[in-house]
Amino acid sequence: MKVLLKKAITLSCVVCLTGALAACGSDKSTSSTPSASAPEATQSATPAEPAKISMFVSNNAQQIPGGKSMDLATVKYLAQKTNTDLDITFLPHENYMDQLKLKFASGDIPNVHMVWGIETSDLVINGLAMDLKPYIDKYGPNLKKNIPQSAWDAVTLNGKILAIPQPAQGNAPSERVIYVRKDWMDKLGIQTPKTTAEFLDMLRAFRDKDPNGNGKKDEIPFSSREKFEWADNIFGMYGVNLDSNTLYNNEVMPGFVSPNMKKALGTLKTMYAEKLIDAEFLTNTRAIWDQKIKSDLVGSWDHVVFGIWDPWQKELSKLLPDKKPNVVAIPTPKGEGYDGQVGRVEKPVLKTFVVSKDTKNPEAIVKMFDWLVSDEGQMFTELGIEGQSYTKEGSTIKYNADKDADVKWRSAVFQMHGFNEAAQKVLINNDEAYNKLLDTIATSRKEGITNPTAGMPPSETLTKNADLGYKGSFQEAAAKIILGEKPLDYFDEYVASWKKQGGDKAIKELTDWYNANRKK
Repeated sequence: MKVLLKKAITLSCVVCLTGALAACGSDKSTSSTPSASAPEATQSATPAEPAKISMFVSNNAQQIPGGKSMDLATVKYLAQKTNTDLDITFLPHENYMDQLKLKFASGDIPNVHMVWGIETSDLVINGLAMDLKPYIDKYGPNLKKNIPQSAWDAVTLNGKILAIPQPAQGNAPSERVIYVRKDWMDKLGIQTPKTTAEFLDMLRAFRDKDPNGNGKKDEIPFSSREKFEWADNIFGMYGVNLDSNTLYNNEVMPGFVSPNMKKALGTLKTMYAEKLIDAEFLTNTRAIWDQKIKSDLVGSWDHVVFGIWDPWQKELSKLLPDKKPNVVAIPTPKGEGYDGQVGRVEKPVLKTFVVSKDTKNPEAIVKMFDWLVSDEGQMFTELGIEGQSYTKEGSTIKYNADKDADVKWRSAVFQMHGFNEAAQKVLINNDEAYNKLLDTIATSRKEGITNPTAGMPPSETLTKNADLGYKGSFQEAAAKIILGEKPLDYFDEYVASWKKQGGDKAIKELTDWYNANRKK
């Protein structure tokens, strides 16, 4: 399929380049604005014509009015601010990537399209994406100032910047943290654990000392969900996650077969044997897991950074007002005998925008995104149109959500920054919630595990054989070890079998790509 797609895309581009560019783009065609490499034109008092830019984006499962995109108030305002004429096609979110492939295969290629990481873009995979580095250097001062290097690294291959990235939410690429009931810790006189041993001691105290005060031994020291979901930072105590790759002894391999995974499984085995983890951690659904936490039974769990207030602190305070619950994020403890990065594997970007290499006005695209990450652009994507949905009086910002009809999709499509404190404070409109969020973000930013293959297309070997992935045979092997059905050394047998079944080939693919694209 990839070969056929590449041929289709390449053929469509050849047709465009040999005289049918207008047909390929129709009204999505690029303008005649000079490119950044052309000599600068003589300055004129006449304003430049708006640059025509065609875009494919996800509608993020929102109902967006039909018709021309320039008829939408949000799009029209952005176009006016950036001197552009925007032709935006909103594709259905539920099958966005499939729709994108179909359009590309038919030769319908816009100037710029949205994806979630360059590894998912067929233009990048097939060498049809533009290197934006010279344009960002010249026209993107706000992009360079406000987007962290980790995000640029994730969209850069061999020195070429192949997309404009939105940083991780909160500029916190590790995105998941360990939450703890601080009121339980305080009641039992427990200090924040710094090592796995101290973390286990905290869980033992939760198990034995009745921190919920109901006189029953019903506390669940740590809870997670089926298929090892929301145990990321337990694995992360040893620098591995299930859904990412890791560099070990100059080889890149899936985290679930790294030697450090054996240490993490050993910790989980101890937790299960000592009743420090939910006995139903292999079967908990989201609803059951959620209900246990909100029933004053769970002392610690793993979740996203932006979940600190809603669903956790807000709901627990409402349900347990007399107990004054206090949910906090703690740094991921360091595993015994391990001295590397901890936490959640870094996912430094959310959405990314890839520009077709045949685009005639890339400088206009870069300028538009540069405005979106300027101070003014950030307020626009968060709060809407100034004077309509929000006003500024000195340092005071007032927001009227009733007049912000596009709020549900505007930031999802156009927001290119990770976190704007002023806007978020207005939107949250609760000092306790806002301060808890800032504290949680600060905790998350201090940790994170580097992803050595950020930007790599899916491994062909791992894609063809689902059983080689972490949702395959690993689940069964890990469960047997943790539940005590197999000794910890069974992990070595599993890895040896995994390698024979194609794992060795997958490791070679990952390592070769890393050496060619990421190794410094």
